[in-house]
Amino acid sequence: MTATPQPSDTQARIASLLSTPRLTPYLTLTNGNLKEALQLYRWNIELSGALYEAVHVVEVMIRNAVDEQLRSWNSNQRDRATGRTHDSDWLLDPARLLNRLVGRDIRKAANRATRELSAKPGRKVTHDDILAQLSFGTWRFLLPDRDPGRQHLWIHAISNAFPHHDGQVQTLVEDVHAIYALRNRLAHLEPVLATNTALTAHVRRVREVLETIDPNAATWFVSRQRVNAVLGNRP
Repeated sequence: MTATPQPSDTQARIASLLSTPRLTPYLTLTNGNLKEALQLYRWNIELSGALYEAVHVVEVMIRNAVDEQLRSWNSNQRDRATGRTHDSDWLLDPARLLNRLVGRDIRKAANRATRELSAKPGRKVTHDDILAQLSFGTWRFLLPDRDPGRQHLWIHAISNAFPHHDGQVQTLVEDVHAIYALRNRLAHLEPVLATNTALTAHVRRVREVLETIDPNAATWFVSRQRVNAVLGNRP
């Protein structure tokens, strides 16, 4: 039976700073070998970065594609009380349905945007300022479910953000939800250790969602994503 190598003082100190609970999944996978666990931990950081790049691309493209359609839809909605037509800046003047579905998200994003601009007195918060502060969750939860309002918005606006989608809408919803869950895992610095098959599935989901928006975007993403290369360097 081969004895487990004793860690160096530096390795022990790094392990202490990272904490035992954080290193436990890596130590489990390396049978308690601290040197190998630290190598795996560093690799997980690199993999997380590559995955976050992929999530970044799809989040920004979903955001902008949906925003374009909601601008158009909102500008055709009338206020029931006044008969006034709403502005295309749906984040500044949301129609009743949008206010019900994501009004809370909009207000939180507007507050964050206001704080960001506090150092620029006199500068008013714009639609784009608020848009940049919305989270991925906003777009995920605007997609259709059993809520009649979300179904209406999908049919009359948001589906146009995915013009190349030709399958079941539930597949798109599930893919976006899986990407959203991955983003949250990455944001909380959790391990993304899994089989290569499971990890490449994330790349496939991103590609397939981008294909529904614009096949050129998917091609561009695939030619630049680093996930597969990082997977090939797993310790």
